[in-house]
Amino acid sequence: MMRFKENKYNRVFVGLSNLIRYICGGDRLNRITKIIDELLKQKYFEKNKKLKILDFGCGSMEISKKLKDKNYVEQIIGSDIFKYRYESNKIVYIDNYELFKKKEKFDIIFIVDVLHHIGVEDAYKTIKKLFKLSNNIIIKDHFEHSYLSRQLLRFVDFYANYGYGVNVPKKYFDKTSWTKTLIKSNCKEIFHKKNFQQHDGLFNLILNKKHHFVSLIKSNEKN
Repeated sequence: MMRFKENKYNRVFVGLSNLIRYICGGDRLNRITKIIDELLKQKYFEKNKKLKILDFGCGSMEISKKLKDKNYVEQIIGSDIFKYRYESNKIVYIDNYELFKKKEKFDIIFIVDVLHHIGVEDAYKTIKKLFKLSNNIIIKDHFEHSYLSRQLLRFVDFYANYGYGVNVPKKYFDKTSWTKTLIKSNCKEIFHKKNFQQHDGLFNLILNKKHHFVSLIKSNEKN
């Protein structure tokens, strides 16, 4: 998740939020990790070598931690705009300034629920910057379908992210804005999974699968 430096981490709110998630079926990590794992495996077999992966907007790197011991992983670099310390034999954290300054190359990048925080209109700018680091990007994000749908997403975003100091966007992607983003990013969509169910129980009733999608995009330009 993308954080903003003027906001602060609220440990009590985060703990309460995680408890409610656990009780009410709000854990999204297992399903998201599973589909990213499947797409990474495809890239591994395509390249026939272990993968150097970027987790952009990684937050506390929970998905990377679940993926790090997969046999196709050479290394995972996690990046965000806040200071975070975590390092293992396969995971390294750096901030975004350092990431773009080093211009390190990756086999593939994944971005989970980050682009809508950057802004629907500006998302393509971030994608184009990331295409300079890799030709392949996996994106998990949200679709809104109406004014009510948008407000539901904003409510859940506030609940899920307030404790981490993450902004709540004013709007989300829809089919039209997503298509425009792909065109402006000069890429093609290799894979698109709509109606992606990431929650169970009460959380899925509040924000069902039509609000979530997963995409694999590939740059039309060669690095």
